[in-house]
Amino acid sequence: MTGGGVTTVAQLAGLALSALLTLAVLSYLWGDNPVYRASQYLMAGLTAGYAAALAWNHVLAPRLRALITEPAEFWPYGLMLLLCGLLLARGWPPLQRLSGLPLALMLGVGAALAVGGAIRGTLLPQMGAMIVSLSPARHAPGITGLAQALDAGFMLLVTLTVLWVYRYRAPSEGGSPLPRALVRGIDRTGRLLMLVVVAASLAGAALSYFAALRGRVDFMLDWLGSLMGWGG
Repeated sequence: MTGGGVTTVAQLAGLALSALLTLAVLSYLWGDNPVYRASQYLMAGLTAGYAAALAWNHVLAPRLRALITEPAEFWPYGLMLLLCGLLLARGWPPLQRLSGLPLALMLGVGAALAVGGAIRGTLLPQMGAMIVSLSPARHAPGITGLAQALDAGFMLLVTLTVLWVYRYRAPSEGGSPLPRALVRGIDRTGRLLMLVVVAASLAGAALSYFAALRGRVDFMLDWLGSLMGWGG
């Protein structure tokens, strides 16, 4: 068999396997079943194996070779491999306590990166977006500047209202009824805006899921068409 024939057979086998796995996943529509669970286990196993192969080929093996060939220059890689070994010792009870060091280091660095990313990627840009002029003349002439100024003002109002929800609460008793009513009104407005944001996020997620489902359905129809000769 020629190389082109082998490639064609491999492509057809891959398409057939993809179609069967798609049907196995879609079988969950009729409830949990062994076929769906088997496809789940297969996906989890393939994902774990692929991640392990990537970690070895692109992370561990190059650094191990560099450490063996030039230990004086790449000695920090030895420390990294030692921490990895201590992490693997978690499965051995006599050395289980030693695995706390790499775990603590990993969690600490991860938390620091998460906090730093949240501050630099979310909080500071949000604060910078709030520091805008509400004058239409500073944005653009005519109706365009007015629209941009209204957009900036609305964004500022929404941000302050949502922050108010997390910071202030209406007093339960005592005090003037006007401040209490004002605080409750702002609180309800902020909660409503939060619900709108959550609903928009859920709608976007649902649209992405439906797009993925449509892609799978189109794939199945194309595969069945090519299998039965519908495509001509």
